[in-house]
Amino acid sequence: MKKGTFRDIIRTLFRPPVVSWALYDLANTSFAVVIITVIFPVYFTSIIASPEIYSRNFGDLMWGVASGVSMIISSFLAPVFGAIADTLRSKNKFLTILTLACILFSSLLYFLKEGMVAQAVILFIISNIFYQNSMMFYNSFLPQLSSKKNTGFVSGFGFSVGYLGGLLILILIYPFVRGGLEPSNLQNIRITFIITCIFFLVFSLPSFILLKDSPAAKIIKINTSYISYGFKKLANTLRNIKKHKNLTRFLISYFLFSNAFSILALYVAIYAKNTLNFGLLEITLLFMLGHIPTIISSIFFGWLTDKIGPKLTITITLVIWVIIIILVTAFNIRVVFYICWILASISTGSTLIASRSLMTFLIPRDSEAEFFGFYAISGKISSIIGPVAFGVISFITKNQRIALLSTLFFLISGLIVLQLVKVTSYRLKDF
Repeated sequence: MKKGTFRDIIRTLFRPPVVSWALYDLANTSFAVVIITVIFPVYFTSIIASPEIYSRNFGDLMWGVASGVSMIISSFLAPVFGAIADTLRSKNKFLTILTLACILFSSLLYFLKEGMVAQAVILFIISNIFYQNSMMFYNSFLPQLSSKKNTGFVSGFGFSVGYLGGLLILILIYPFVRGGLEPSNLQNIRITFIITCIFFLVFSLPSFILLKDSPAAKIIKINTSYISYGFKKLANTLRNIKKHKNLTRFLISYFLFSNAFSILALYVAIYAKNTLNFGLLEITLLFMLGHIPTIISSIFFGWLTDKIGPKLTITITLVIWVIIIILVTAFNIRVVFYICWILASISTGSTLIASRSLMTFLIPRDSEAEFFGFYAISGKISSIIGPVAFGVISFITKNQRIALLSTLFFLISGLIVLQLVKVTSYRLKDF
């Protein structure tokens, strides 16, 4: 890497808007880790939808349904929000409002107890809708904060800080989960939801203040309601997206392999508890272990993405993922699971870093939020089909290993479609 180039990248990373943008990743990762992936899913399937009250694996089914419904609604709203934000140049305003709404409804999870399945499903659906749509606006700032020479590095920096946030929140809640799911410790488990909300709020504040919309963009005056205009803009984008064949192909590929990631994000902790008999404390430690190498690897893979190209980076990580799934389902050995978990943690972040970078090469300028809305749709629809498929298969077969194998279809098909994407605007960078 040339010294001048390295200095330019460091100077880019530590500009206040970029730092505040990365801190938002640190903040929102707390929700992803505690509410979506580690603590709340286990609490939901083990306590709220207790097998002693409901049938075996009923919690798996309802967890998939809750995620699926939230993603259906999010998918419907994402392009509308994106079109409105691009038109009004109000990405920061939407980011702030959606984040605060997510935090508010997430804090209500504290009041959920055994048997309150309907209430839990409703609260999670609402919280996740706000969370998922806030992420679209966060992602849409990337092209504005980086250039084509350092998009991967800046994207990797954001992910790295995000994984640091995941590690920090796990350290903060560790004393509260040490007692596991024993009746005497359930209130402590619920306290972790409040801690997560506070963490999310505090580290989001810099982005609310320092992230600004592009000053060069003009506000377009409209003579109708924002919702009506948003739908019209969406219809226009649907017509225009046909002109961007490679973008369409990538979104299809992203949708396919994101199904696998959605399954793992929602069910890995549940799988570890029910299939591998991990305790809640061990699951928490497992996620802490996975975050440590990922913090460093995110920077590396961001650099690698700029050097060899995002498409090749995604291809490599998806191949690693196929190997991981085969090993986990074939061997019921904890050591194998731990090794695969570390590889999986690294590969997930690396795939998402490269995917977000590839989007910046494929979307037209000044329509970032609008087209990142379609990027969000691909991920959101995958969060409908993948988790619901896992939940249904698990409930019918009573076997989570069989359900986990469904991820191979999504990974391999996504890998195949990815090879059809041509990134003509990309060239290897000299660093």
